[in-house]
Amino acid sequence: MSKISGLIIVAILAFTLVSCTSPRKKIESEPYTDDFYEKTQLIMLKSEAKVYKHLPDQAAKEDFIEKFWKKRDPTPGTEENENKMEFERRIEFVDQFFKEQVGSGRGWETDRGKIYVLLGAPDERTTGQGSTLDRFGQLKRVLKEIWVYNNYRLILEFIDRDELGVYRLRNWNMALLRAIEQAKFKIYQEKEKEAEQEWLKFKPSFKNNELIILIPNKHITFDEKENGMSAHFKINLYIYHNYKKVDEMEVTRDVSDSKEAFLNKKNIQLTIPYTLSTRGRYLFDIIVKDMISGSSSREMLNYKY
Repeated sequence: MSKISGLIIVAILAFTLVSCTSPRKKIESEPYTDDFYEKTQLIMLKSEAKVYKHLPDQAAKEDFIEKFWKKRDPTPGTEENENKMEFERRIEFVDQFFKEQVGSGRGWETDRGKIYVLLGAPDERTTGQGSTLDRFGQLKRVLKEIWVYNNYRLILEFIDRDELGVYRLRNWNMALLRAIEQAKFKIYQEKEKEAEQEWLKFKPSFKNNELIILIPNKHITFDEKENGMSAHFKINLYIYHNYKKVDEMEVTRDVSDSKEAFLNKKNIQLTIPYTLSTRGRYLFDIIVKDMISGSSSREMLNYKY
């Protein structure tokens, strides 16, 4: 055997070993957390996805998963997390009924599956035939499904252009995008409560080692008594430094004043002292709950120190 032939064989063997080992290691690594991300990215906020992708190891990912569902637990004092259970039920449902013979084939990656996972079952669902223009400008018969969500005031139209069981949402409008952003935080909510409660809104900022939360009065439910009015809040705070969670806390804030004083204010200001010790990029994940109405909301604040 010549020297050149020997080198070629060695190179081929080395390439074969790398090809056999590297991809397998990648596929088998952290199947639990990878499966979690594949599905929950549907309901993740952009900042959450960014944090998750930068987590250094399995332990950090498991801690993230625990906190991810904790933040979405509508009844934290009980063993069951209705949001998590409802999410898993919807994933199972769409994987059974909305599979399509394209891409991965998984139901929760189809247009109908994504909408169902995010918004739940429509109040009305009808199927039928319609028509659309093909690329040559000619009318073409298509299959269609119409989904109606009364609470979100949405009418969604899914079109199967080739009658192969592959449905595409015709229009992603702003009303749908707003509904999706709201649903990412609260998948499970009782219908009657959803109609009664106005979505709590607040604006966070950070200045002079204080987290400042401004809540418009019109979004607050007050406890009114003879001697004045009061409001009660619970705040859950998760703090990340350079994409790594460094702290978390739960605090309560009570605000009391005369009725006249509240009427003359547009906002209530809540403050939480917090000292930043290390330079870098910070992410504050903030959940504020109005303890009187039960309404809650969530905001992310990026801060460079």
